[in-house]
Amino acid sequence: MRKYYKFTAFVLATVITTIALTAGISKNSGRDGGGRNLVDELYDQAVKQNDKLEAIEDGIDKFYKKRSEALDKFSSFTSYNNRYYTDARSKAAGITDATTKQKADELLNKSEAAYKIKTADWQNTIAALNVSEKELSNLHALLQIMITEKMIAKYQSDELPDNAKAKEANADLLKVIEKIKAITQ
Repeated sequence: MRKYYKFTAFVLATVITTIALTAGISKNSGRDGGGRNLVDELYDQAVKQNDKLEAIEDGIDKFYKKRSEALDKFSSFTSYNNRYYTDARSKAAGITDATTKQKADELLNKSEAAYKIKTADWQNTIAALNVSEKELSNLHALLQIMITEKMIAKYQSDELPDNAKAKEANADLLKVIEKIKAITQ
């Protein structure tokens, strides 16, 4: 009978410990940190429910599309010009007559200086665009955090599980531990 009591106490302690240790494990990966960035997930939900946020996201998408179109064209333009100057300088390097070579170098230097003046406005615009884009990125991240913080606070308030079962399991476990101690001492 005494062996049976020890065995039952051991099994009961094991079961209660297993329940207590696995009580926080969730099978719903959407709620337990699995998947993609939770801030992004929550913000996407908020955007679907808020016309102002949707308008902001549409504006951001339009910005990136226009930016890409403009910069792709300018990049193609500059690549073509850079290729010309590289090839022209290579061609000039092959000139053996010093006077002719000097004329070619001067012509290329003058042409490249004029090209840089023509593209200066573009370079300034790109620099300003980069600064504005960084500001947009920073403010957008702040907006996402501000919107989702309210959502997570509501979740924390509404969905905090009752810990009565955990307390009950702990109390049962302590009783079993006391019974085991009484037997093993």
